[in-house]
Amino acid sequence: MGWPFHIAVVGAGPAGSVAAREAARWGRGSVLLLDRSEFPRPKTCAGGLSARSCRLLKELKLWKRVRPDGYPISSVRVVLPGGDALLVPAAGAALVVDRERFDHALVRAAIEDGVEFRPRTKVDRLLWADGRVVGVEAGALRIRARWTIIATGADNMLHKAARAEQLTHTCVARFEGVSIAPHICDFVYDSELFPYYGWLFPESDTRANVGICAGAARLRGRSIRDVFAHFLDRHYGASLKRAKQIGRLRGAAIATGDRLTHSAPPGVLLAGEADRLANVATGEGISYAMESGRLAARAIRSADESGLGPAQAGRLYAASLRRVLALRFRAAWAYRKIGVPVLNVASALPCRGTLARLVGRALSLI
Repeated sequence: MGWPFHIAVVGAGPAGSVAAREAARWGRGSVLLLDRSEFPRPKTCAGGLSARSCRLLKELKLWKRVRPDGYPISSVRVVLPGGDALLVPAAGAALVVDRERFDHALVRAAIEDGVEFRPRTKVDRLLWADGRVVGVEAGALRIRARWTIIATGADNMLHKAARAEQLTHTCVARFEGVSIAPHICDFVYDSELFPYYGWLFPESDTRANVGICAGAARLRGRSIRDVFAHFLDRHYGASLKRAKQIGRLRGAAIATGDRLTHSAPPGVLLAGEADRLANVATGEGISYAMESGRLAARAIRSADESGLGPAQAGRLYAASLRRVLALRFRAAWAYRKIGVPVLNVASALPCRGTLARLVGRALSLI
């Protein structure tokens, strides 16, 4: 069977762009990257690059592309439900980036390394033959590929993983002229959002994005925008008094699963939130996206070199996800279920410096 493309990657966010670029760099066949949007395009996200994300970018030789557009973070202010605050040193390099520019930079890097990029291409369904996926269909266009990587984020209409999932709702706005402490991110564990939180991430000394994430049960029938407005009034009314909102409010969903697994048809690998890979405690998904994209490309390379079939390649990829991400996955669940409630009590005790260091260590693990 001839293959017009060796790999078709659907979704040009961090997971898809990294997967496509990594696959193209080892040069075993043509790689096609598809996205329904024109790039650059806006993206609902706080844009926080954790120390882990920054390390990954360095390993992927992408750090120099991203660093000039990022705003460095030195500390995190964690506000607990009781109102106590801890100032936690950032565990290594951390940045806040504009996702529109960040995602575009990763796409450009993929193109420069030989990936064919087709924006404005909305994939509708998977293309099947002989009991396996052999590409995708986009309207009347049929794109055949030996391997397909789905990296379409939480809104994965192509394939629903057969596992329980949890949707967290988010709402984000950007402001210019904000009165903020430079180089400090806020995580605010507001009682209305708990165990999730709201945030303020500075993008410059005067510009910041502010947002919330909340489980459906916490909304109690209210819109996420109403909950967000109430959060802003309570926590940032003074800071935003003279600020000007940039653009409109944006909402999105973050999808996480109840366990780390991979369930996809033969010939398909799921990366990033398409496989429900996001931090269940913080909602952070960029590092999970880039890591899973890299692992997906490596699994295909190993399958090609060893002559493995589609089902075997899927199992190989699932094993690599467990090996690399399982500890973080379990630590994030523990932090969400146990860590934050314990911190809320412990924050009233002495030795706050020690407590802040422990929080920093916990955040670095998840």
